[in-house]
Amino acid sequence: MTSPLLFPLTEVKETGELAVRVEVPSELFADALSEGALTGPVTVEGMIRRVDDDASFEGSAKGKWRFECTRCLAPVDGNWNERIEAMVSLDKGPLDLTEDVRQSIALAQPMKVVCKPDCQGLCSVCHANRNLKDCGHSLGEAETSQRPRLTPRPDKG
Repeated sequence: MTSPLLFPLTEVKETGELAVRVEVPSELFADALSEGALTGPVTVEGMIRRVDDDASFEGSAKGKWRFECTRCLAPVDGNWNERIEAMVSLDKGPLDLTEDVRQSIALAQPMKVVCKPDCQGLCSVCHANRNLKDCGHSLGEAETSQRPRLTPRPDKG
């Protein structure tokens, strides 16, 4: 299967440049994220220009993704937009941007995702989403309820 991000360089050799704008299915990059998933197509746009004996691409890749909030596990949708630069010898072409786009997606993913800065997370006692309702458990209650209860030893009097 040929990649939709594989560009022949004949036009670049002849005219000196080639405008690029292509939408590719996110399934092409299903393995790019360690967490979350891409939603919708990935758009790659930019320009391939002749630079001496090389073809140089400068542009961007953008799309949408969905992660889970690390505190309350709610879905968090977001947009991403990353700069892409690639170069290949005109004689060794075509220019394939697939791996460059995959790496830019992987490097752009956030390390920690929260639905909002003041997310309250899940209750450690009843696992309710504290952003949606007050379950009545205090923050310290979970810690004390999970400790083993000590019973006093009878006196050996």
